[in-house]
Amino acid sequence: MKFIILLSILSLTPLLASTQTIADEAIPHAHSHNDYLKKNPLWGALENGCSSIEIDVFAHEESLKVAHVGIALKKRKTIQELYILPLISYLSQNEWVYQNQSLVLMIDFKTSGEKTLPLLLELIKPYQDYFTYAQSDSIVYRPLQLVISGKGFSYEMIKELNKVYVFVDGSIQHCNNNYPNILIERASAKYGSIFSWKGKKEMPESDKEELQRLVAISKTCNTKLRFYAMPENENIWRTFLDAGVYWINVDNSKRFRKFFEKP
Repeated sequence: MKFIILLSILSLTPLLASTQTIADEAIPHAHSHNDYLKKNPLWGALENGCSSIEIDVFAHEESLKVAHVGIALKKRKTIQELYILPLISYLSQNEWVYQNQSLVLMIDFKTSGEKTLPLLLELIKPYQDYFTYAQSDSIVYRPLQLVISGKGFSYEMIKELNKVYVFVDGSIQHCNNNYPNILIERASAKYGSIFSWKGKKEMPESDKEELQRLVAISKTCNTKLRFYAMPENENIWRTFLDAGVYWINVDNSKRFRKFFEKP
């Protein structure tokens, strides 16, 4: 029965992928926060040039279910259905999603790394040629890149692999020495836990100083900063981009695209 369902999905996916619109150019800083909650998951983000997409997953009955909370998981769609198979279908007809730039899939583990990571690595096995990987001290970039975040996982789980297909969302306060530097792709923290500014009037001096300090750490550690639960405010977007924050957490990708494209 599962095999029949999978065949049905595979047969429909090329048709669905071919009807979607993708931006001519990526917006390098746009991260589609909780993308699966959007009206048009995946394709809405790609239409507006988002180069990073956030997907929350739960390990459930040997599948990775996409959901914000662990309720009624049996009814939830899998990451294969919502993201992996549509992207592979598109890439079977196109070399890249965006020209020569990896689309980042940030997978937020809602269940333990011990349960979740093996399922993720197993499901991408047939499609590894499409995924960016690290080998020794170098990175080979491909159309897709996996960045893992959330509940506990450790370098012990992947250190024996010849090619490592998962990169890490690390600490924002200091360099994360638990992983090789090459695997630390970004660093994330909750906006409200650090900053009080809502984007009106001037940014408080204390917030400015903390922002400068964290950007300096990110440069030392060679990580790309992201603050989640950030207000959807253009003053904040501009200030943080100018300061050197790489990823802007976006809930409305169309609005961010219009902001980014302003002269």
